Amino acid sequence: MKTLTSISILICLLATLRADAETLHDAWETALASHRQIAAAGAELEAAGFDLERARAARRPQLGLSTNYTHLDAAPNFALGGVSAPLFAADDFVRAGAELGLPLYTGGAIRAGIDAAEAGARAAADRLAIVTQDIKLGTAERYVAVLEAESAVAVAGSIVASLASHTENTRKRFEAGAIPRNEYLAASVTLANAEQRRLAAGNALDYARADYNRFLGRPLDSAVALDPALAIDDLVPADRDLDGLILLAIERRPQLDAIASQARALQRQSAAARAAARPQLAVTGGYMFLENEFLDDDAFWMAGVSLSWRLFDGGESRRRAAALASRAAALGHSRADLETSIALEVRRAWHDRIEAQSRLAVAERAVDQANENLRVVRNRYAAGAGTHADVLDAEALREQALGNRDAARFELVLAGLRLARAAGTL
Repeated sequence: MKTLTSISILICLLATLRADAETLHDAWETALASHRQIAAAGAELEAAGFDLERARAARRPQLGLSTNYTHLDAAPNFALGGVSAPLFAADDFVRAGAELGLPLYTGGAIRAGIDAAEAGARAAADRLAIVTQDIKLGTAERYVAVLEAESAVAVAGSIVASLASHTENTRKRFEAGAIPRNEYLAASVTLANAEQRRLAAGNALDYARADYNRFLGRPLDSAVALDPALAIDDLVPADRDLDGLILLAIERRPQLDAIASQARALQRQSAAARAAARPQLAVTGGYMFLENEFLDDDAFWMAGVSLSWRLFDGGESRRRAAALASRAAALGHSRADLETSIALEVRRAWHDRIEAQSRLAVAERAVDQANENLRVVRNRYAAGAGTHADVLDAEALREQALGNRDAARFELVLAGLRLARAAGTL
């Protein structure tokens, strides 16, 4: 029976030799290239870059052009010493000009705006990292689900083959008059039930493959050939214990960095709001053309310094700055709470992996024991010393042991992936 129970292992070994087998890293590349959440996060990051350039542009010179045409109901005159003369030759005129301005002092508003935009760009980059890790974990979970479903089909096929052999033996013994008819019928019914389970396993495999294809942006019925050699052992640093992984998660989880960047952006926006109540100083220069036949020169160059200071705005700037500062403080509290949540997540993933390792060791021993038990029981039955029920019970135990082994094996893989995600190393 060891030959029969090795079918699933043989299938996995053969799968590694397939030239068209898709690795987990291939799947990650495909998912990240096709997933709309990545495209959305990338667009947000691009927008944050434009916001940063806009904020930096505020400290550069600003050049503007203007022109206007004015029509009056009558040509204006001026009176001086009893003499009246027209200001314009007609009742309309054209004015055109160019103005150049450069801020000299804004109370820190421009610097604060740039700092806020830089923090916003960092937060957008962190959100992209969050989405990337979420998609990688989602891809890996579906990848493992396909492998587990394939293994379930192999196990179901192994059980059907074993029961078919036993049923054929009972048929021959019944026809020879060595056993009653009910033993042959019981074996046939058990075989039919195993066939049903194999069909269900095949249906589950089809769904797992369709779900995998959907997540990678492919047609649901695309062919799926996966490499069971996952190569994920290096995702979690082997030299880190639980406390070390918690510290690593606090350092590397982009969720924490995103909240810190958002809080920094709000703090700098608060500083910019306070700066609006301070004096604003700028140097200006320009050129103006005024259509007028009576002026000696209708073109003028100008240079000057402008100062504006909003002495009272009803408390608008102060209250807006306070609101932004309060939102930044709220994010600080949220970040502290998230740190404890991440520590708990790492701790749970760590112990889940240890549990899966222990379960796998127990399950593998149980498979060996179930195989040996089935061999002994079938030999006793063939020798007339055992019962038919003993054989069916042994088959059921072997099927359960194989299922438990595969469940533990794939749960160990998922536990390692989830621990990497929790630690920020996925």
